[in-house]
Amino acid sequence: MSLLVNKEKYFLEKYLKPCADVNEQFPLEIGDDCAIISSSEDLLISSDNSVINVHFPSTLDPYFIAYRALAVAASDIIAMGAYPDGYLLNITIPEPSDEWFKQFSNGISDFNDDFGTNLIGGDLTKGQLNISVTVFGKKSKKIIKRNGAKVDDDIYISNKLGLGKKGFELYNKQILDLPNQYLKPKLLSKECIEAINPFLNSAIDVSDGLLLDLNRICDQSQKGAVLTIHDDVCINSIDDVVAGDDYVLLFTCAAKHSKAIRKILPNSIRLGNITEEKEILVTDKEGKNMNFEKLGWDSF
Repeated sequence: MSLLVNKEKYFLEKYLKPCADVNEQFPLEIGDDCAIISSSEDLLISSDNSVINVHFPSTLDPYFIAYRALAVAASDIIAMGAYPDGYLLNITIPEPSDEWFKQFSNGISDFNDDFGTNLIGGDLTKGQLNISVTVFGKKSKKIIKRNGAKVDDDIYISNKLGLGKKGFELYNKQILDLPNQYLKPKLLSKECIEAINPFLNSAIDVSDGLLLDLNRICDQSQKGAVLTIHDDVCINSIDDVVAGDDYVLLFTCAAKHSKAIRKILPNSIRLGNITEEKEILVTDKEGKNMNFEKLGWDSF
């Protein structure tokens, strides 16, 4: 009796297996019941879901669905001072096709090339389109947590806010030939993460909006913050502060490290300071208080 080749195995073998490399850290090719991760160091692990019409529009090309889902997941692990060595990828799709998987696998391959990472396993099933990614990475010099902010720390972002919002606007206009932080989020390089790691006390990626993500640092650190939002912070408008989808790094560090921070991250912007009072105060460049109806994106 000849061996059966079902649809799941067909798409796995033709489109996903070529995106996976066997190496010393991941010595088993995909297709078994489990992946094997070989490491003598601490591993950081993070997972993220990308759901159709929640995290991306139904009209988005499969190439960008793949690249964006992987980058969004990798951003979390980068925020803690690691880099994505490999990942598990679970794909739920209503009607799989060769054309869809061809584009999707091209997005995977380009992401792997851009970030030096590797697909090590996952699952395929039928249902509403959903991409679930679990990322693994070895720690750098130290693990950067949300709860490490200290009073008088400077607060920085690694780049301006609003790039994700601008990218989505460009996508809606079908302007796809420009760098796009929404479709293909540009994350900090491994070299930057390793260089900046010793100086950081706390960090988080700005995925849900600056104020909401800063609130998470303050909440876990049991501290507050004073921010000044000036013209250099936002690309589009003041609403960029709560828009999210930027995937820039929000971090705190001692003021004495400012020169080193500027050298490693020349596009970084200092926003304010961590305070003992457990509240977040936001002012404009004239010192007037700013109030926002919401802090950022809420999935529910």
